[in-house]
Amino acid sequence: MQFRPAALLALLALALPAAAASLAIEQTHLCRWCAAQFAPTAVDSPAYRKYAPDRRVDILHLALDVTPDFKARTVAGTATVSFKPIATPLEELRLDAVELRIASVTSSEKLAAHQITDREIVLHFAPPIPVGKEARVTVKYSAEPRKGLYFRTPEMGYAETHLWTQGEPGEARHWFPSIDHPVEKFTSEVTCRVPAGMVALSNGRQVSAQPGAGGLVAFHWAQEKPHVNYLITLVTGQLKKIEDKHRDIPLEFWTTPSDLAAAPNSFRQTKHMMQFFEREIGVNYPWAKYGQVAVHDYHWGGMENTSLTTLNFRTLFTAETENLFSSDSLVAHELAHQWFGDL
Repeated sequence: MQFRPAALLALLALALPAAAASLAIEQTHLCRWCAAQFAPTAVDSPAYRKYAPDRRVDILHLALDVTPDFKARTVAGTATVSFKPIATPLEELRLDAVELRIASVTSSEKLAAHQITDREIVLHFAPPIPVGKEARVTVKYSAEPRKGLYFRTPEMGYAETHLWTQGEPGEARHWFPSIDHPVEKFTSEVTCRVPAGMVALSNGRQVSAQPGAGGLVAFHWAQEKPHVNYLITLVTGQLKKIEDKHRDIPLEFWTTPSDLAAAPNSFRQTKHMMQFFEREIGVNYPWAKYGQVAVHDYHWGGMENTSLTTLNFRTLFTAETENLFSSDSLVAHELAHQWFGDL
């Protein structure tokens, strides 16, 4: 074929503007998609955060006491945050709290004032809290969470009632007030009050399960090693479990009753995986227990909440389908996070 420079130039003159327009449209689409997916707010907004928040306090402990209402799909709770100011006396403390209905705010130190927005609670102390002095703030609240805490009930078309939470990356603020950023680590405890016949699962070890007012049972869990806010978890409802043990570490696998028959397949390698990780890492499993709970409609495959991994129920498989699908890689992945990420 004979090379014709004039013809090539004419072709480029037609093609380049079209290609440039196509690229511009594609870039605009991608930028808008990325902005919608990953930016919490517009980049030109004063609320857009590019850096970690200033660390003005050392959070010591978070205590939650919550009561879910499965019919109304709401939660009522009390959150107590214990902390010490660092570096400079503390005049102001901000707690992330998205669309929480605040009933009261109290403090062990004198509160001059507090403001409540749809994004946070701002507390003002007068006089300022001295550096190193331990203080407490208690918030009573209720919420109908759009994120962070998810109900699954018969009214919604599900066979068995349960709820589950998701903290990462910043959803915990939708169901309890806190400094919702991994700049802070602290010990925690969760008390959850549910109807008799249900169980409530959370981080750490179970301290008690006591009958209380209104036919509710209070499940109390304590996480005695520090961890970050996004790893706090709550799963409660009509759940059943199978069990094992690795040394003195209880191993549990929870599902809704209708899914329990498939639980042994996903659970059976957990002990061997734990033995392998301990040997290869050189550090024993660091938490009080290791639980896994398969819930309905979980957003991803799994989440490595400290001592209690959440799994999507679609990761369960039967012996008959094992040649087609196995969740061993997911179970190993989330278990490894108990060291790398959590500890």
